[in-house]
Amino acid sequence: MRLTALILEDSATQATIIRRMVEARGWSALHFTEVKDALEAVQIMDIRAMFLDVYVGDRNTLRHFDRFRMLAPGAVIALMTAGSKETSIADTLAQARKYQADYLMPKPFTEPQVGDVLTRAEKGGPLHSRHVLVIDDSRTVCLFVKSALEAEGYRVSVAPTMETAFSSVDIAHVDLVLCDVFMPGMGGLKGMRSIRSTWPKVRLISMSAGMENKVSSLEALNASRRIGVHGQICKPFTKEDLLEVVEAVLEPIPHIPDTPAKSVML
Repeated sequence: MRLTALILEDSATQATIIRRMVEARGWSALHFTEVKDALEAVQIMDIRAMFLDVYVGDRNTLRHFDRFRMLAPGAVIALMTAGSKETSIADTLAQARKYQADYLMPKPFTEPQVGDVLTRAEKGGPLHSRHVLVIDDSRTVCLFVKSALEAEGYRVSVAPTMETAFSSVDIAHVDLVLCDVFMPGMGGLKGMRSIRSTWPKVRLISMSAGMENKVSSLEALNASRRIGVHGQICKPFTKEDLLEVVEAVLEPIPHIPDTPAKSVML
């Protein structure tokens, strides 16, 4: 049986693009251009995923978000936006974050991003699984960590820099951040310090392989310890090392011994 996604979008072009992405994954797609029509459909149909444009004509969908959630508590909801004439994308996303949608999707977005939404719906909907953000300028590290954690049921977002993470991820609703110490731009230490001060409930794990011959991995991790991170892991690490540290930080246990490969502070 094909699962059904609802698309609320007043742009015919955008709706066609999203519909094709959804149907390419074997789903059915329903498209509506009016909030009231979309709400009526949710009341009578089994909708598993929703792609809701924040601005539909002169209406702000956020005003109806709680009703969409109430009518379909098992659906995964993604809020989409390109901003408006009066409001930038950044400001619109800031407003949308308050509603705790499962996904925030600035336009334009890609087929893999749509796929992430549908995959979450296929796995049972908004289970509020632990959300992990990986910040590392190494694409290899990001892909490795993402693959390892998603296989264990975590929801994973990745970013190549702190600047990208701050602009594209709702860190207030992230459970754990894994961050490289040395990165271009703001860098890991300054970024992690900012996360600790702005979102104190978010758990932090620092990662490092050191910096050429200037700073060892342990020296780098010791610097992050002073910031107040909750766990540390030296590169390179195995999937088992990673899962041990992540699980210990998210589910504290009385004691985890420090080793050269990994360490946890609880």
